[in-house]
This record gives sequence, C-alpha cells and structure tokens, in this order.
Amino acid sequence: MVIAHVIDSMDVGGAEAVVAALSRLQRQSGHHVSVHCLHSIGAIGERLAAEGIPVRVHGPAGSMALIWRLYQAFAVLRPDVVHCHNKSATVHAAPAARLAGGRLVSTRHGMAAPPYRVRKELKFWIVAATLCDRVVAVCETARRNMLAGARRAARNVVTIRNGAYPAAATGAGRTTGDRFVLVTVGRLVPAKSYGTLLEAVARARARVPDIALRIVGEGPERAALERLTATLALQDVVEFCGERADVGTVLNGADVFVLSSLSEGLPISILEAMAAGLPTIATAIGGMPEVLDLSGAGVVVPPGRPDALAHAIVDLATRRSELGELGRRARAYYREHFTPERMADQYLALYQTCLAGHRVES
Repeated sequence: MVIAHVIDSMDVGGAEAVVAALSRLQRQSGHHVSVHCLHSIGAIGERLAAEGIPVRVHGPAGSMALIWRLYQAFAVLRPDVVHCHNKSATVHAAPAARLAGGRLVSTRHGMAAPPYRVRKELKFWIVAATLCDRVVAVCETARRNMLAGARRAARNVVTIRNGAYPAAATGAGRTTGDRFVLVTVGRLVPAKSYGTLLEAVARARARVPDIALRIVGEGPERAALERLTATLALQDVVEFCGERADVGTVLNGADVFVLSSLSEGLPISILEAMAAGLPTIATAIGGMPEVLDLSGAGVVVPPGRPDALAHAIVDLATRRSELGELGRRARAYYREHFTPERMADQYLALYQTCLAGHRVES
C-alpha cells in the first residue's frame, strides 16, 4: 500500500509524534510511506528523513499553490491512501488527493469543541463531507463533539485512540528520593494552564512540605511562568527542565504526573506517563477523563481550579503507599489500549475499509 501523510509541519508535538509512529510502523510492515509538510520539516521530520522515510515540504505558499504542489506530488506517487492530520492539512490535501485518485482519511488530533473558528471549521466540514472517506477522532469525547457540531456532515466519524511509545530514558526503573515529585510535560503555552498548576502547588505546599514540580517543555510562556514561580516563592520547588530528549528519565524520577490543560484531545504525554507507571492528576478535558476513569489510575479535576488541583495533589501525597498499585494499573492499561502497534493496526484496517469503498451511512 502507498500511504502519504500530510501535516502542517513535523516539529515537536503530539500529532507529529503520532505521524512519526505510524510512518515507522507502516514502513516496517512493508508499505511505501511518505510525509508531506505544508510549512516546514521540523525536528521530527528531520529524524524521519535521516531514517530514510521521504519527507517533503510544499510551502510556505498560498492555499492554491499548496493544493497544486500537493497534487503534483500525489500524481507521481499515486498513493492508495492520503492521511491528513488536522484541519489545514485536510483542506489543502483532500482536493489534491481526490484529483490524483487516492482515498482520504482525516484525523482531528484536538477536540473540535466550541467556541469554533467558524470559517475554518466550515471549510473543514465541507471538505470532510464531500471528499473524505473517514474522519478520525482520537477519543470518544472528541467524536461526540464532532457529531454535535457538524451533525450530518460528521456521519463518517470514527474513533481511533492515540498510541505512543514509552518516552526515551537514559536509565531504567523508578528512582527514589526524599521529595514528593510531580511532573508535567508539554509546550509552555496558555492552553496548558501552567499558571493554575503553579498556584495549586503553592497551595498544596502547606500540607506537603516536601513537594517538588518538574516542568518539561519549552514555549512562549516560560518567562511569565518563571516570574509567577518567583512571586509564589516556589524557586526551591519548581524546576524548568526545558526540552528533553530523555523525557522518560524525568518520568522515572517522579511520583505523580499532572496535566492542568484547558484544551486537549488525547495527549501523548499522558500515555507516556502511563507507560512509565505513573498515576495521573488531569483536568476533565478531552479524552483524559475517559482514560483515567477506565484505567482507575488517576484523578480528574475541573479545569482552571487551583483549589481542586491542590486538593488532589494533597490527597495523593497522603496516600503514597497506594501509588505503586495505581502505577501498575496505569502501565497495564497502556499496554492493553495505547501502544503504537495497536493504533497502527486500527488505522491499517480503516485504510483497507476505505479502499474497499465502504462508507458509514447516516
């Protein structure tokens, strides 16, 4: 099978990690795989290219130029399936792929939840309804949002949950120390609501004096978050780890994983934490409640509520003897439901259904 993935860029991020995992596994299975970036290659794209997976950059360019360049590439490749990732990739690649004769799959890696950017959302659903064989949601909550927001245009929506490899680590096994260590992983952007997490840690510190927080990731909010850390007198509690190639090492040195996000689909970071055997505290956003409710390996709190987040932190800190069992549940649930191999198998089955010409009827 000839498979072409299309995405904005292959910089560091959750959707990009999914594309990389699919590309590698599909090539290992004997398929011909290429990745097509609308804007830039990114660090992950450079690694894929070094491994021998073709990665092409078609922009930056205007919309019509991008569609034409993608069509030219697909006319040569003759892909059986073009797999678009997120809205912009779908809007630009779907017309080009149809002209070249390929089947279309589009994955929405976020929530597609209100409030919508109406023009972009409308463009996407017009393309999805008229050109795409399937639209994939990464969790059931995202699928329900699509069905509610797009109604009949969303009749071809299916759910395939993300899969992720365990995060790379320089050492094996859990480290131990004399502090109660929280860790969070993600870009330092407003949607992650790290300010809420810092405020929660400041509140929890009165009850958990040995608390520590490690923040892995970079982004435009770092300076503001460092200032807030100083304002809250948390300099001896919070460590900004920056981008790490060995995220698994940091996970292995923690007791609990925390996500304070205001917006998520099914984040790769929570799957990596489960693979590392960490219990999780996460906000009731996207697919995170589904994962934690079904696995029994964590706690869900309302978003934007430092008081509720602090209460959950204190609760787990006072039940440290139970963390090992919660971690075992997390790892077992990851192995059953969230490996990249499981995800790749489900996508391959979906591709084959599309090639057989079957569509979901409303």
